[in-house]
Amino acid sequence: MWMSSTLAADAPANDLQFMKDMMKFKRTDPEIAQAVLQKLENHKWYLTQEVVPFALFGSRLSDKEKQDIAAKLHATEKPDSFRRGKTYVPSGYSQDDSG
Repeated sequence: MWMSSTLAADAPANDLQFMKDMMKFKRTDPEIAQAVLQKLENHKWYLTQEVVPFALFGSRLSDKEKQDIAAKLHATEKPDSFRRGKTYVPSGYSQDDSG
């Protein structure tokens, strides 16, 4: 699944599933799994709150998961205005990081 998404809305779910799979793989080969997880840390910079709603248009989540996301988004306090410009990237991550 990972690195195979043709739909941008599926990419975050694919990446998070791959991370879960690697955490399970730690039982089989901890050294390899840890190396992969460290590299994935460099790749997570794009997983911001602005990307979450895209999952509603993807094919990887169940209808129940989409309903839960929609309910959470609906219950979230709405901003008075939207910031213009580049998306905020949490510190410690670099958009230019080739990971």
